[in-house]
Amino acid sequence: MKIYDAVNKTEVEVEGTKGLIQIMKDGRQVDIYLKEKKSDEDGYMSWDVEHWSSVDGKRFIRCYSLEGRVLGESTGHNIYDLENEFKPEDSAMVEKVELS
Repeated sequence: MKIYDAVNKTEVEVEGTKGLIQIMKDGRQVDIYLKEKKSDEDGYMSWDVEHWSSVDGKRFIRCYSLEGRVLGESTGHNIYDLENEFKPEDSAMVEKVELS
């Protein structure tokens, strides 16, 4: 899977979802730009970008953006949740960035 490395300003090849999870474990953030806007099941929140990062290699956090604005909501996930929640293959673009 080709992704854009925003720090080095180049495209890089990674080994699919497993490669992206390893990038997060190594301390980088992975941004998933969705093909279309998503909403939660209650219609409370909508987003078009997911910002994923690892807390400690076993726990992950997902923050959200909509139309360029970072939302105040986030969700926590364990490594097993990623099978159902982390879907980079459904995205329009994947980017890795440096955590501040």
